Parts: sequence; C-alpha cells; structure tokens
Amino acid sequence: MLSRDAEGIYWMSRYMERAGHVARLVLEQLDAVQDRPLGAIERGWQRIYTAMDRSPGGGELIAGGENVDEMLLDAFTLVDDLTFEPSNPNALMSCMAQARENARQVRSVISHEMWSCLNVAFLEMRGVRLQDIWIDQPQGFFRDVASTATTFSGIADATMYRDEVWHFFLLGRSIERAQRHLALLDAHIGLFPTEERHWVFDWGSLLRVCEARGAFRRVHSNEYPPGTTVDFLVADPALSGSIAHALATVAAACDVIGGERQDEPARIVRRRVGRARALITYDWPIRNAHDDAATRAMVKALLQACLGFHTDLEQAYFRYAVRDMSAGQSR
Repeated sequence: MLSRDAEGIYWMSRYMERAGHVARLVLEQLDAVQDRPLGAIERGWQRIYTAMDRSPGGGELIAGGENVDEMLLDAFTLVDDLTFEPSNPNALMSCMAQARENARQVRSVISHEMWSCLNVAFLEMRGVRLQDIWIDQPQGFFRDVASTATTFSGIADATMYRDEVWHFFLLGRSIERAQRHLALLDAHIGLFPTEERHWVFDWGSLLRVCEARGAFRRVHSNEYPPGTTVDFLVADPALSGSIAHALATVAAACDVIGGERQDEPARIVRRRVGRARALITYDWPIRNAHDDAATRAMVKALLQACLGFHTDLEQAYFRYAVRDMSAGQSR
C-alpha cells in the first residue's frame, strides 16, 4: 500500500485512541470534583498534567487551595485547556480534528461506516465551547466522546478487511494505548505510592481510565490493591488494555506488514518490540514490587521503548529512503 495511506491510517487510529483517553481522564476528574476532598482533587489534576508532560496554560499547578469556589474556577480553566485549547496538541478537540483530517485523506481505504462515525461525531461537537456545556452536566459531553472513540474502534474491528490497512490501524491504536497507559501509570504511582494507605477510589479511577475496572473486578476483587492493579495493567496478556497485550499486537502486526523483509529498518522495528516484550516477560516478575522507584524505572523503560518504536516505524514505512535502482543508491 502507499506509504501516505499507511501513515494516514496509523495517525487516524492514534488520534482517536488519544481522544478517548483524554475524554476518560477529564470525565474521571469531573466526577472527583463533585465529592472528593480538595487534596485528592489537586492530585488528580497533577496526575493528568504529569502524564501529559504539560503545564496548564504555560503556568503551574498550585497545591494547597482551600476555597471551593476557587477550585471550581480552576477546574473550568483546566478542563478548557484539556478540551478546547488550540495550542495544546493533545486537547480533545484537536485530536478529533486531526483524526478526521487523516480519515478524510484515506477514505478510499477505510469503511464507509468508520468515516460516518467519525465525521458525524466531529461535526456535532465542532461548534461546542466549554461555556455551552459547563452549567448543565459537562460529564455528558466527555462521556459521549469516550463512547464515540470506543464505537469507532468497534466499527473498525467489524468492518475493516484484514490486510495491511488493518494492521497499520492496529499499530496506531496499540502504540498510542501503550504510551498513554504507561505515562499515566508512572504519574499515578508517583502521586499515590503503592505502600501508602490508599483509597479504593484512586486506584479504581486508574482502572476506569484504562477501561479495565470491570475486568479487574472479575479476575481479582473490588478493593483494587495497588500492587495487583499495577501488575494487571502492565503484564496481564488477557487484558486488551494491558501493555503486554498492546506489545503482542504490535509484534503480530509488524510480522504481517514486514513479511519477508530482512532489511535493517524492518529488523530494527522487530528487535525493539521484542526487547520490550522480553522486559515484561522476564524482568517485570522478578523486580522488587515493594520498591516504587524500581517499578517506575521499568515503566519508564517501556515508555521509552514505545516512543522509540514509533520512530523506527516511521523510518521503516513512512519516511524511508527511496532507492534509485539505476544508480544503486538511496535518495
């Protein structure tokens, strides 16, 4: 397939996954604002911005506020930054716009149902501003966006032909999911140490953002022990939102896309994902699970592997050198 189509599919998938993730983060935080202590609310905002590696509006989050009215005003400003701020590349509306633009450019290789789902959702929310939704239950807006992202993914699963287009779609979704979940997990452990007395809400919130709470309750318990929760999100291969599952999907997609390619760019792609999977298989189980610093170091190593994998993928399939067969050189 054409490299520009492959890249468009890849980024369409990534942006939709990112939009759903941001929507769930904001939704969780808005629910917390209603009934959580101010200190917990502040740490919730810190978790979001640390995971995104961003300062709100160029400023800093200031902890220690005691005034509820000020807290609500801050919430309005921060939600606006995460949702509608044009200068924020990870803002929800920016992600939706980028996903739609990429989908528009590859309409010939995606299903009609996928385009309709994304296009209708974008057009419905295009003119919305935070002032329009803030007074009357803003959670509904973010719940709809999260639902749209999940629906879009399901439509893709149901309607896409299982050729290279499908596998580039899987690559985008899986890489984005792994990066977002790892960054969030690192930020969460930093703010909510696993050995401290924890609130069920805090770790249940993490599972909800990663769309894993129901699965966790089925396999484990309703109490969300921190150590078990971390292991579940990283290493359980049966959880579709786990890092282990995402990397397995990436490896399988690369095997299909790469085919019999034995050139160096294709080998680099396979080697990096293989090393990341080996880290989870062999090193993760023997780490000191009571040492948050050791856990976070491994989470950061996995995150760096995912970031590097994206670069490798671009060089192998999107930005590769064109070989001049007559001259025997690349250009």
